[in-house]
Amino acid sequence: MLAIRTFSALLLLWLAAEPGIARPISASEFHSKVIALYSFEPHKLDSAEVNAKSDQLDRFWHAVKADPRNILPLLRRELEDASNSAFFFYDASKLLLSLSKDRADQALALRSVAKADLQGIQPADYLRTVHWFAGNGFDTREAAFRILAFPDFKAFIPQHSMTLGQDYSLICMLFPMDETIFVDDLASRLAAERNVQTQRSLLLALWYTVTPAANTAMRKFVDSPDNSAEATAYASALMDRKAGPGSISLSSAQSLREERREVIQRPISDEALTEFDQLTSKLLAKQ
Repeated sequence: MLAIRTFSALLLLWLAAEPGIARPISASEFHSKVIALYSFEPHKLDSAEVNAKSDQLDRFWHAVKADPRNILPLLRRELEDASNSAFFFYDASKLLLSLSKDRADQALALRSVAKADLQGIQPADYLRTVHWFAGNGFDTREAAFRILAFPDFKAFIPQHSMTLGQDYSLICMLFPMDETIFVDDLASRLAAERNVQTQRSLLLALWYTVTPAANTAMRKFVDSPDNSAEATAYASALMDRKAGPGSISLSSAQSLREERREVIQRPISDEALTEFDQLTSKLLAKQ
């Protein structure tokens, strides 16, 4: 706790020295503050340490927001520095998003979010953040695929009393984009994946693309003797799914895909996912 108190004192001196920030802080000074504040892993702290760190982070955010003209360039520089901690990349990316609507800054924040250690952040916040990027025209593949290393990933959405596992979290982070952007990545990752839960997540995402490339990848998966009976049976069951009653639509497949993207871009909810399924059924009827 001595290190926490020492840094807190330094940071208070920094804050007290101004209105805003009284003197420009150098890049090296700012980097030292980032190292002192963010050299920790949240999931390894006890509750008292978490509270202390939260207070320090609040002060840091306040200091940066008090003088964005001078400090934003330093914050950008730190987010480009690969030596910084995984939690810094996530927390500071959210700070950058709160300060700037510039497209280049948003792109930098997305690159930084993808470096996060998912053990140290709230899964639902990660899901919503990546979903927001996907819905605003960014390529979220790197950030979305981070959850493939966490088969037990679960995000609770309290407004809808809904918990999304790795499978539907992946879908929410990818499908606001055009399926052609990521279907080949899903297929290649499925071919290399050995964890059954993650295989199921990839298979479900492939099935939802409703594309010939996905059908080919899933058929190859089923035919491979290297895959478990459980995963193979799941793939077969997905491939056997048919369009439900009332799925005939006069809309073209392209317009159904565009409508489906608009639905999944909405705030994450059970209603949006239900509509997403209904539109998928209509797409299946076009095959």
